[in-house]
Amino acid sequence: MQLDFLKKATKNEIMAFTGLICVFMIVGYFFLFFSPLTVKLSDVSRKVSKLQSDLTVADLAIGGMPKLGSEIEELKKKAITYSNKLPKEEEFPALLESLSAMAQNTDVKITKILPVKDTETRAPEKSMSRIYQEQKILINAQCGYHQLGTFISELENAERFMEISDITIESLKTTPRRHNVQLIVTTFILKDKN
Repeated sequence: MQLDFLKKATKNEIMAFTGLICVFMIVGYFFLFFSPLTVKLSDVSRKVSKLQSDLTVADLAIGGMPKLGSEIEELKKKAITYSNKLPKEEEFPALLESLSAMAQNTDVKITKILPVKDTETRAPEKSMSRIYQEQKILINAQCGYHQLGTFISELENAERFMEISDITIESLKTTPRRHNVQLIVTTFILKDKN
């Protein structure tokens, strides 16, 4: 190679040329080595920030676990309580006996108590539940207004879900303080899971 231009160049020109070559080498070195590293570094820092946010969310979730556990236990207790309020099909005779006992405690004389047949009470669209079924109970009784009110209050505040869906009161001419009462009590029965 001919380096004649270097012989004629001044010391300042040589230093400028050398500096320019160094700058080109540094820029080339940066683009060859540092540029891919900065891209990787930015990817890694993005991943680290995502992992830190995920870790924060996980810490919050772990901190909330005892509260969630207690809420689950409370919901389980409520589910058991509600299922206890619905008699099973085999417990239905005991439910009728408890209605009779409530009546005796409130001085209501039951003359007839019997379940109303499904065809009389239920429209086809109401029988869609697979867990429970509605059951109506016909009660004929003799009592006064005060005793009837006490009996109805006990029915609706009982452990089981029960409500009065129909009531008819007829006065008796022979005993003006006692009346013939016909009630239809609606309750729900858990179906067998078979």
